[in-house]
Amino acid sequence: MNPNWIRRAFLPSLEIILFLLLFWLSLWLMPDMLNSDGDLGRHLTVGNYILDTRTILVQDVFSHTRYGERLVLHEWLSEVVYALAYRAAGLNGVAWLTALLLASIYSVLAVGLRALGVSAPLAFLAALAAYFTGIIHHLPRPHLFSLLCLTLLLLACEVYRHQESMHAGITPRFTFHVSRLTFDVSRFTFDVSRFLPLILFLPVMLLWANFNGAFVLAFLTLGMYCVGAVLERETRRALVFFAFLVLAFLVSLVNPYGIGLPQHVFGFMGNRFLVDNTVEYLAPNFHAANTWLFAAWILFSIILFGRNTTRVAWTSLIVLSVWTAFGLYSARNITNYAMVVALVTVPVAEVWLTTRVPSLRVRFDNLNALVPIAGGWVWGVIVVALLMGLQASGAKFDVRGAGNVFTAPTFPVNAVDFLQQHLPQGKMFNEYTWGGYLEYRLFPQQRVFIDGDNDFFGEALVREYLDVINARGSWETILEKYDVRWVIVPPQRALTEELARLGNWREVYRDESAVVFTRK
Repeated sequence: MNPNWIRRAFLPSLEIILFLLLFWLSLWLMPDMLNSDGDLGRHLTVGNYILDTRTILVQDVFSHTRYGERLVLHEWLSEVVYALAYRAAGLNGVAWLTALLLASIYSVLAVGLRALGVSAPLAFLAALAAYFTGIIHHLPRPHLFSLLCLTLLLLACEVYRHQESMHAGITPRFTFHVSRLTFDVSRFTFDVSRFLPLILFLPVMLLWANFNGAFVLAFLTLGMYCVGAVLERETRRALVFFAFLVLAFLVSLVNPYGIGLPQHVFGFMGNRFLVDNTVEYLAPNFHAANTWLFAAWILFSIILFGRNTTRVAWTSLIVLSVWTAFGLYSARNITNYAMVVALVTVPVAEVWLTTRVPSLRVRFDNLNALVPIAGGWVWGVIVVALLMGLQASGAKFDVRGAGNVFTAPTFPVNAVDFLQQHLPQGKMFNEYTWGGYLEYRLFPQQRVFIDGDNDFFGEALVREYLDVINARGSWETILEKYDVRWVIVPPQRALTEELARLGNWREVYRDESAVVFTRK
């Protein structure tokens, strides 16, 4: 057996250790992830419907308020993947898929930093810091596929940019080796290897456009690199980035909805009311501890780039500045920002550090030579399989010892248990954040009033929902309009008090999480 193969397979690198650490850490935190967001139930319901019917919906079947209306499932492929994981092992399967995605995302970041010339210890620490920075939006949802695709795009752009610097006669520390392929046409030579990182991203772009609506970030990212190249007076590089921006857009049209998909995504982002009434789109709260690493990264980048001895390319400044602004504008962008800031600042920080302490350069180089990048993958397979097997057999090693289940009071678990035995007739009105869970438990016997897919339900219906749940204005007229026969909401809602006061509604169930009313 080849000794080099054995060394690569069994000698664990820091990247594999990082993968295993993050996989275990994600499983340890998984119950909180499962119960921090109401959309997972909807994604599982949609994915199962697609698998059962073998059709990708273009009309709504999950709500009674917009039944039959045009529907754009901008996350259909990731919903299918999550549904397959659920069918394989229930919510444990969803947990394993989520943990694998998170571990892979940040391990890819570490491997990418190594490929760009960053030493193994700093790549490990940077990826680990990025994980804890992005933990604010680590949820079992399709956006994890988007985060992985964005990371791959950023790495492709950085690898191409540094390769071009080498071809231009600039000698950066960053190196990335690919086989050279050339095509000679008369006197023109086209070196495919120089564009290989971007070319290899195009199949990823095809998947991204079907995984998650955030695929439009690819256009924005390539646009940033294009502008940066212009400011650096690298006309050829700017044209290449622009050409791949066009290609990425054309590839993204290979989806069930064609040009309607990007139009739908941009249309939602342009609706200020819907964006401002979505919690994850709100600005981060720096009083909360989960944003402190984000603030620390910002301070670190300001200090690092503010030094007179630090030379930073325009491209790096533009990409980092734009994503810093996005992170400050919306908390959900902090996960994306963490990938950007690690890729942009850590290579510069290592150059500064090893210049100040030359002995570190020798130690870093010795450690890099000891273990190949991502070496020890066999241990990754063994440990992941062992953890999954233990959890499948009933072991609970999460922080709460509760296992991977939906729990009250986040969701109306006991109320739905009651409803499955005593399901009211007619249409329901439900709490917004419970819509996905109610679809998960009650569809197709019941269709929801609204769920977390507010880009589909639109501003008008969301405004009506807010009027009803807060018992203001013509809320009774709205319930009449949609022929609502029963209601399930939290006890503390204003609507609960009003329904209890009126004589034409009867309370049939109540606990600490939910109350159910039926119309007399």
